[in-house]
Amino acid sequence: MKKYLGLLLVLIVGCAPTTTVKKYTEEELLERRKEAEKYYSIGAEYYKQGDWEKALENFNTALSYDSNYYEAYIAIGNTYKKLRDAQKAEEYFLKALKIDNKNSKGYEALGDLYLSLGQLRKAESLYQKGINLDTTNVELYLGLAAIYEKSKEDKKADSLYSLLTNRCPDRLDIFYKYGEFLTKRKRFKEAKNMFEKCLSRYSEELALRERYGDVLFELNEFDKALNEYNFILSKEPNNVAIILKVGDVYLKQKKYKNALQMFNKALNLAPNDPMPHIHLADYHQQLGNFAEAEKELKKALAISPNLDVAFVIAGDIKKRRAEESQKNKQLKEAYYLYKEAVNNYNKVNEESPYNDYCKNEIKRIKIIMDKIKEELWFQGIKIEE
Repeated sequence: MKKYLGLLLVLIVGCAPTTTVKKYTEEELLERRKEAEKYYSIGAEYYKQGDWEKALENFNTALSYDSNYYEAYIAIGNTYKKLRDAQKAEEYFLKALKIDNKNSKGYEALGDLYLSLGQLRKAESLYQKGINLDTTNVELYLGLAAIYEKSKEDKKADSLYSLLTNRCPDRLDIFYKYGEFLTKRKRFKEAKNMFEKCLSRYSEELALRERYGDVLFELNEFDKALNEYNFILSKEPNNVAIILKVGDVYLKQKKYKNALQMFNKALNLAPNDPMPHIHLADYHQQLGNFAEAEKELKKALAISPNLDVAFVIAGDIKKRRAEESQKNKQLKEAYYLYKEAVNNYNKVNEESPYNDYCKNEIKRIKIIMDKIKEELWFQGIKIEE
């Protein structure tokens, strides 16, 4: 019986119709390629418009005409990346690499995916492989620079950006990225130079004008910063973030009435935004109105309970009050106010841009607290922890 079944299976398989792959003439292949390119172009337009489903539909149609269409696989991978489907994106990037492992674009695309997923070493390996194949692909170097930024290898990132600005003087987007890198590292004069080069061609770009204004603010070039912010407001008069920055300039210039006017204007435009309350809190604390400042912080935290900057300002207020108490020889009160300052600074997230500032303040305050505690001990006063 078993032999009979085995024989039957062989007969069934042997008699099954065989599939044949149709062979196309050169002219037919050329026509199919043209059709593939047509649908690829349509897909690319939908991609630009953010219509991911129609983009995928057309990219896949392109593949139905040419299954070795490298760019279509990359495009499908990028579309799945936009749809936050990393597994599918990876699948199509790998298919592209299988079709042509000598093309650097596949390494760039897959490296970008791993970079977005925080898989830095895998991304770095792919970028390096791509560079080994094509030293002219600037995007691979930018990918490496982004990795070095994320992994805080600043010297490597700095070196790459510097190299790229020299190699690609017409790529102003690189100057912009380098400017942002320098700004984060508080190298404001160098950042200013980068943004000025970008402004020479893109003077109407509002995001660029804002970055430039921010750098001017940090360099205490307040009138120039104000010019940049006012230019933006001439185009977007209700831009709350810029209105707040104008208020900050006035605050630095000690034009308190003007500053308060701008902060209140921002609050009226965005009553559910915590940031106007934050700026008002900073305004009041700078004037020594600590009670008013703390009221504004409570309002901000009611809207956004984990807002780092609120904890920073709260810490600063407690610290300033502690300093006043210490100056007035009210050491026990000063000690507990310092302790509250530390508690607030400790609430700041480690990934926050304020983290380094808070760590330094905590370290400094703890030294002061130890000295106060020692002095109170000599006075016979015990501190309850």
